[in-house]
Amino acid sequence: MMKKLLITALTLLIVTTLPAHAEEREWVSYKKLVEATYLDKFYRVEQSQRDHLRLLIQVMPENKFITPSTIVLTVAHSGGKERLPISAEGYMDIVPNAEWIKEDAKIYTSLPKTEKSGIAAIFASKTPEALQLNYAELMASVPQWNALIKEQAGVLRFMLPKFNAILLHFPKAAQQTIQVIAKDGTKTYMTDSKGELKLKLDEALQKENPKVMLSEKPSWVEVDEI
Repeated sequence: MMKKLLITALTLLIVTTLPAHAEEREWVSYKKLVEATYLDKFYRVEQSQRDHLRLLIQVMPENKFITPSTIVLTVAHSGGKERLPISAEGYMDIVPNAEWIKEDAKIYTSLPKTEKSGIAAIFASKTPEALQLNYAELMASVPQWNALIKEQAGVLRFMLPKFNAILLHFPKAAQQTIQVIAKDGTKTYMTDSKGELKLKLDEALQKENPKVMLSEKPSWVEVDEI
């Protein structure tokens, strides 16, 4: 998958021995983070071509006992210092700051020097705001990501995935459901033990565009392959 290709590439660029916790030290430049995760290219695309999409940065400590959200990443720029928020799930939602790129601002980390961490670009979807929406709206990120990748990847597009599903991450591991109220009956899909639900794009339902009911708002959504 493209996600795996990105992880491999970014590991070569970003994974380093990190500075001591007592003294935050330079980790990587803000510009390198933006370019390595393709955020610069993503945000240059017309809004209408990515209005259902999000490109997230996942923070991945090598030490599984470290919770990503406890890591402090701070941008030191000409106007002062600003923390980059990391969600409980371990990802950052960053809109590139042109001034920080221009001045080559640096990112500092709080991880001990004995720990290593990597990053990856996550092909995500806009999280539904309502518990009731149409099927085409819920699945809109799948064809939109495929179209964007095809346009941007050029000759490399044959190496990249063609997404055909979404993966919904719910905040609670308790069972959640998605109901698709189609003409031939209501179809109910349930989360697994991790609170995740993978839903494959159905072309017939995409055309019919029935109502969809969510039992709870997901914390985030990404595209996937089945």
